[in-house]
Amino acid sequence: MINRLLLVTMLSFLLAGSALHEARAQSQDPVTLRGQITSTDGQLVLYPATIRNKNTGARVFSDQGGYYRIGASKGDEILISFIGYISDSVTVTNVMGTQIYNVRLKMKERFLPQVEVSGRWNPYQLDSIARYEEFRPFLEEKTHTLVDTSKRSSGGFGITFSPFTRGSRQQKDLRKFKKLYEQNEIQQYIDYRYSKSFVSRVTGFTGDTLLQFMRVYTPSYGLLRKIPNEDLIVWISVRAKQWRENPKVVLKENDLQ
Repeated sequence: MINRLLLVTMLSFLLAGSALHEARAQSQDPVTLRGQITSTDGQLVLYPATIRNKNTGARVFSDQGGYYRIGASKGDEILISFIGYISDSVTVTNVMGTQIYNVRLKMKERFLPQVEVSGRWNPYQLDSIARYEEFRPFLEEKTHTLVDTSKRSSGGFGITFSPFTRGSRQQKDLRKFKKLYEQNEIQQYIDYRYSKSFVSRVTGFTGDTLLQFMRVYTPSYGLLRKIPNEDLIVWISVRAKQWRENPKVVLKENDLQ
């Protein structure tokens, strides 16, 4: 019991020291850039948006209210991004103190063109590579686990981290961000393989009819990953025929006949 209490106490001091070091590092920045990140109409709070100082590499997340703050110096370029939205950037102009910059991000256009490009990559792949490069510092940041196993290979023992470390705001935001990124990649692939222009060419539907049809019939990510284009055309054609006959009848996803 005493050893356990001693370990908890030591970890508490280590965490407190780490927090103090981080606070001191932040205080060394002469300027604090802060503001709120929302959609263009100001109605949707974007969380967790990523904020990165391109000059120093410092990076933070916005909080649940869309508010952010990051240390900087005059001339530093700050990149503000949210998955699925067009990124924004601002150059710090203050010499010291606080600079306010409220961000209004515009949603990216969905449904990439369903075409192949000359060379190695198609539009979806190029877009996915660009997204990864933009968010690389956050995606490659490791999330803490409850046990550090790094010492086991050298004969040491794994140190159990305090639940406060794993449950910290930064760690929660990081896990939420990575989950959001993964979900967005899935949706982007669906939008690419099952684009409006592609479905319209197969069915002849346009306007509201096309949108209503696609709302009822959208293949899952798993199906789109394995189905060839020829079979996808059949899949769409069968459902378009059924839609014309009776829109209220919905075919199952695996029904190709």
